[in-house]
Amino acid sequence: MKAVLTALLILIAMPLAADQAKVATFVVNSQPAAAMVEVVRPLLGSEGSVSAFHDKLIVRGTPQQITEVRRLLEQVDRPARRLLIEVRLAGSHTLSGSDVGYGAAGDSVRLGDAPPGTGAQLYYRNLETRARDHGTQRVQALDGRPALIRTGQSVPVYRAHQQVIGNSLVQGFDVSYRDSLSGFYALPRVHGDQVTVEIYQQHERAAENGRFNLQHASTVLRGSLGQWLPLGATGGTQSDGRDSFGRHVQTRRADDRQIDLRVIAVD
Repeated sequence: MKAVLTALLILIAMPLAADQAKVATFVVNSQPAAAMVEVVRPLLGSEGSVSAFHDKLIVRGTPQQITEVRRLLEQVDRPARRLLIEVRLAGSHTLSGSDVGYGAAGDSVRLGDAPPGTGAQLYYRNLETRARDHGTQRVQALDGRPALIRTGQSVPVYRAHQQVIGNSLVQGFDVSYRDSLSGFYALPRVHGDQVTVEIYQQHERAAENGRFNLQHASTVLRGSLGQWLPLGATGGTQSDGRDSFGRHVQTRRADDRQIDLRVIAVD
C-alpha cells in the first residue's frame, strides 16, 4: 500500500513539474547568441535547456530560472565599448647596391652595359639611400573583437636576362617590385582602467633569389588604457648577389624598427 501511494504521488508531481516549465526568448545584442549558450546553461540545471537561433536565445526552465537568466543578460549583454588602437612606428632603412661589369665593343659582340666606344670597358656603379620613417596608425575596434593592423613596403626583385639584338648579345637585369607586408591582429579586452591585448603577428621578409620568408608570433600586452606599450623591435640585414656573364650586381638592405601600441577608450 505504501508503494502504491508513493507511485501515485510521483504521477501527480510529474504534471506539476511539467506545468512549471516555461519557454522564454531573449534577443542578444552585444555578440552572437551562440556565444552566450554556455554562459546561460549553468543556471538551468539538468532539467532546463538553452539553444541559439540567429540573434536569439531560446530558454526552457522554471520561472525562477528564467528570471535568473534575464538578470544575467541585463548585466552581460551590453554594447561592446568602442576603442581606438594606435600603433606607433619608428625606424630607419638603408639600401645600398653595387654594379660591376665589363664590355667589349667589336663588329659582332657586345657584352655588359658598356658605353659607346671601342675596346674593353670596365665599369663600377654604387648607390646608397637612407631613410627614416615615423608614423602612427589608428584603427577603431570593439572590446573583445580583433582588429587588423598591417604595414608594408615594396622590395626590389632582380632577374637576369640575355637577349640577342641583331649581331649583338646583350646581358642585363630586370627589376620588379613585390610588396613585403608585416602586420598583426590585436584583440583588446578592457577590465576597468586596465587593458589586455592579445597579439597575433605575421612578418614577411625578403630572402635571396626572389624568395620571401614568412614568420608568425603571438604575445600578450598588459597595461593601462592610454599607456604606450612596447610591442617589440625588428631589425636585420639582407644581402643579395646576382651574377651573369660579364656582370655582377650586389644589393644590401638594413632595417631597424621600433613598434609601440596603446588602446584608448572612445566611450
